[in-house]
Parts: sequence; structure tokens; C-alpha cells
Amino acid sequence: MPVHLKELALSVAQCPELGRVNDPQPDGRPHPCHKVVLAQDSYGGPFQVPEAWAGNLEQAKVVFLSSNPAISEGRPDAKLTSKRIAEKYPTVDWDDDTTADFMTRRFSSRNNWVVNRRHLKEDGSRGSQEPYWGWIMRQTQAILGPESIWHEDAVMTEVVHCKSNKEQGVREAALHCSTLHMGRILSATSAGLVVVVGDKARMAFQQAYPELLTQYTRFGTDEPDGRPDPAHNIFPMDIGGQPRLVCFLWHYQAGSFSKKITNLPDLYPQDFDRLQAAAGA
Repeated sequence: MPVHLKELALSVAQCPELGRVNDPQPDGRPHPCHKVVLAQDSYGGPFQVPEAWAGNLEQAKVVFLSSNPAISEGRPDAKLTSKRIAEKYPTVDWDDDTTADFMTRRFSSRNNWVVNRRHLKEDGSRGSQEPYWGWIMRQTQAILGPESIWHEDAVMTEVVHCKSNKEQGVREAALHCSTLHMGRILSATSAGLVVVVGDKARMAFQQAYPELLTQYTRFGTDEPDGRPDPAHNIFPMDIGGQPRLVCFLWHYQAGSFSKKITNLPDLYPQDFDRLQAAAGA
């Protein structure tokens, strides 16, 4: 793998803030990452390192920016057998080369980390297909065509890289984490389209780029017709030193409990061609 990608991935996985989360802040408040890092205390295994990205960072045409990754834990009482065994995911015990390989080449056919959107489990078995990845695949292929190899044409990353369940600690850590890592990660991709996924990512993105609050005041807000106003939700920005087109998209789970529109062609029917053009379709 390119040296700069390995170094970038490890700089996130070994974030120096991990050792500072119990340090008192000058204003007396907890460290912004305190809650999200300590969320893993309820998980019985060794600490799972922050996830840098998943997909082809250098050559991706689309970036999907969401809130934070979930803890890769097994639940012995889960109804689905595949949920009872944890994913084999990098922990603080892994060596640098293996951790970097996982982060940068997770979907590579030369590796065994993922096969057909199924995680490698701790016991060597395979889980069920990851639903979030299936949704990302559908969005990517809607933009770039059904022949698109979604994990080559898209990259998934987050505003908060530490793992927690149900987005614990994301709100508190978002600005600090995105300030440390988001610009560096986005600088390493030439992707022309950045899709901000879900409400937590929207708020963090607005914190990272406060000019959005004055220019695009209804970013991530539905209008009475159930769709966001494209004028406030599709716009050009310079991010990571490169011009991009940014758009907002509700997380796929929002469609199940609030009936949000969670597919890009349906959310922006009149402007979908702009998204395709930005991705080079």
C-alpha cells in the first residue's frame, strides 16, 4: 500500500487523543472524546481502534460521510446466529501492518476481511451481509451505473472515528475529531461528490464548516413536500484543498422509523444529474 495511506490510516487508528480522554480540560469540562471512548467500557473485548475509512480512498468518486462506526461486538443472546460472534476488527493488540492493511484494503480480493459484504468473524465464520454497505452500494450504483464496483468507486468515513453503539458521544466529540482528521482524510481523495449522511453527521459538518450556517441555513432540513431544498442541500465547496459538490442524505435507518426519503435519486429527482456529473458519471 502507498506509504502515505498507511501513515494516514494509522494516525487515525492510533489517535493521540485516546490517551488524553481522562485529562481535565482548562474550563473544567470533560475531554470532548471522553464519552465516545469510554463507551467501549461496556464491551468485553480489547479496545477496538478508531476506524479511519472503508473503501478506496485514493480513487473513490463518492465520499459517504456518516456519524461514527458501531462497536463490532458479538451478542450471545442475538436471534440471528451471525450476530452472536464479533467481527474480526483491529484492536490495540494488533500490529501496525495488519491494522493498516485492514483500514486501507478492507475490501481487496487479495484479503479475507470482507467477502460479498460479509464480515470475517472472530471464529473464522462469515456474518450476514452488512445492511449499511448494501445501501451504500445501491446509492453508488444509482450514481455511477449498475456495473460500478461500489467499494472501489466509493469510500465511507465518519466525522467521529471512535466506535460506540447508538452514536454515544458523537455530539460531544464531533468538532474535535473532525478538526483533527476530516480534512486530512478528504485531502487524500479526489472524489468530486461528498454525501453527508444523517443528522449527526450534518451537525458535525456544520460545526466543522460554520460558514454553512449562514449560507445554507436549511441544510439537512426537509421542506413541506418531504424533500430538502436543493438550493440549501446541494452546493459546491472547497474541502481538503479540492472543489467538491456536497449534498445531504438521510441515513437509511431513518426511512424505517420516520419514513424519510433515503435514496438519492428519489430525494433529488430534478438535481440527480448534478450529483452524477460531480462523481464523473
